[in-house]
Amino acid sequence: MPRNASAMHDALPEATLVERACAGDRSAFDALVRRHFGAIYRMLHRLVGNAEDAEDLAQECFVKAHGALSWYRSDAPFEAWLRRIALHLAQDHFRGRARRAGRSSEGLEVLPDRSEARPETEVGRRELSGRLAAAIERLPERLRSALVLRALEGLEYEDVGRATGVTPATARTHVMQARKRLLRALAPWLGTRKEGGPR
Repeated sequence: MPRNASAMHDALPEATLVERACAGDRSAFDALVRRHFGAIYRMLHRLVGNAEDAEDLAQECFVKAHGALSWYRSDAPFEAWLRRIALHLAQDHFRGRARRAGRSSEGLEVLPDRSEARPETEVGRRELSGRLAAAIERLPERLRSALVLRALEGLEYEDVGRATGVTPATARTHVMQARKRLLRALAPWLGTRKEGGPR
């Protein structure tokens, strides 16, 4: 498509692009891809923790979305619909990885009791960041998805629930459970301690 034609499509309101894409206009769908690819990729990267996998899944998300345009209903935002497709792909990705590893992805692995790294230093902050990413990856799927959508994507609980197929109250509970698990997993690196016990 000529560059000026792409720019014209990019300037159209989303509702118009979606309507045209659903009617078979490939250039309108391409404009929707340009508009939403970055956000979907970032969400997937936070979920799977790997840039290459995130890019593959983002591309697959838009392929699936293009094939399922006839199922899209305009009463939901288009990005929310894409996010739900991406979330299902991420969940399938984790299930496949767990099967290949011969283990369940449920639950947190036990982390070492002590570490010399502390968040007060730059090295400590990098260590904590890596431990946080690993702990998020080890969360059960339902908790990891809810946490990423709420804490990292900034969605309201109603939107988190819609994306994950639960009620807003359940979505809130999942986020709270995820945060508690992360705090327990990261306690040695945050310098927290049990009452009366060694730091």
